[in-house]
Amino acid sequence: MKVLKISLLTGVVLVLAGCSANEPTMNTEKKIVTLDNGKRYSVPVGSIYTKAPVTDKAIQRYTQLGVKGCQNGDITWEEERVADNINEVMRRGKIKGEGIAIYKKAAKEGHIGCSSPLSDK
Repeated sequence: MKVLKISLLTGVVLVLAGCSANEPTMNTEKKIVTLDNGKRYSVPVGSIYTKAPVTDKAIQRYTQLGVKGCQNGDITWEEERVADNINEVMRRGKIKGEGIAIYKKAAKEGHIGCSSPLSDK
């Protein structure tokens, strides 16, 4: 228990120190991926992402599920846990109702989304 308290206290101190610094800090929750189309995207670590820019149909579908801001040229991503849950539902053949509910919940909680290409500037 003492180790847990020390770890938590250290974590809080590091977060507060990072938030008070004027220098930009690296976001370790994101990673940069370069796809075959030569464009670079920032997606969450451990996420599953599309290998090509989304279609208008995919953008419309993601918008219906609650993901905001998808544009032409973006790729979609979902946390691995969401992908695993969807695959489990698909194996049971219940993708329509249960799968849509999983995606809507994931969209609301920010566990799926779109990533726009990063500029080279």
